[in-house]
Amino acid sequence: MAQLGWVYLDPHGGKHRIGLYHGDKTGHLLIHCNMRVIQVDFSVLETKSYSFFIEDELCEIKIYKEHGSFSYEFTTNRKVDTPLNRLRKTEDRRNLKYVVWLAAGLAVVIGGVFFGLYSFGKWQEGKGFMENSLLSTEALKSQGLLAAQGKIAVAQLFYNTQGQQRRVFYTFTTADSVRTTGQFNVPPAGAFLLPTGFPLSDSDAFRVTYLPANPRVHRVEFDMPARPTITRYLQVAQSMEQQNHPEYSPEKCACIVLNAAAKSDWPVLANFIFQEQLPDENTRHNHDTYLRMTRDPGFETMIKQECWDK
Repeated sequence: MAQLGWVYLDPHGGKHRIGLYHGDKTGHLLIHCNMRVIQVDFSVLETKSYSFFIEDELCEIKIYKEHGSFSYEFTTNRKVDTPLNRLRKTEDRRNLKYVVWLAAGLAVVIGGVFFGLYSFGKWQEGKGFMENSLLSTEALKSQGLLAAQGKIAVAQLFYNTQGQQRRVFYTFTTADSVRTTGQFNVPPAGAFLLPTGFPLSDSDAFRVTYLPANPRVHRVEFDMPARPTITRYLQVAQSMEQQNHPEYSPEKCACIVLNAAAKSDWPVLANFIFQEQLPDENTRHNHDTYLRMTRDPGFETMIKQECWDK
């Protein structure tokens, strides 16, 4: 597994640590900055580049495949049109204030869009969980047609509580820009666990398969989370690892979690998230499953090799 790191000093003297993990065989890639996961990608087996912001600076990590091996480069892009690059050219501080206000206005607009989705009027009644998926009422009778003709989109989920009743609403948009919604009931209080065993949070997103001719026929697939949701799982797992192992540095906790996910894929993160729970509280992921994972000889060897100096 390739593991690299860089240090970036911003114009204000701040120090930022950037790193990546890249699986030799799987090609799974994870980029982090200041111990926070910022990008996750899978099966990266060819030349590719990734862009992200650190403060106002547009940064890039480029992956080159040459003669069967990979090389990596971290750079800042000072040519593309960004607020900071315009300031470098014009040295006009008033322009910076304009950009800040523009960004604030954009944030308000985005917040309004999400609030509108959350409070969207009339929602379609859903039909319980089946294995790791949620089938709409219409899909219960059309599973064969859905499997043969279904198209892919991303559904985003939100909690809504009214009195003593709590529901989860979800919405997705088809390739034809048709917005489809649904809902299902959940217990009135406490964390709600998906069929995969992971806790559901507002704005979690998952793949949805829908019938183009009738999007009300659809299946939300909780075993296919979107990348931002996997990133949240990583962050929660890292937080729980740090909370239960204060003797470890944040860097070591991040290293342990990231290597576990790279080795066994994202479902293993539930063992970190629920490591405090007893088996009778959570039969699938608990303190015992966490210990079995971390005490596995192969896992221990990997952590000693990859995280010994963290």
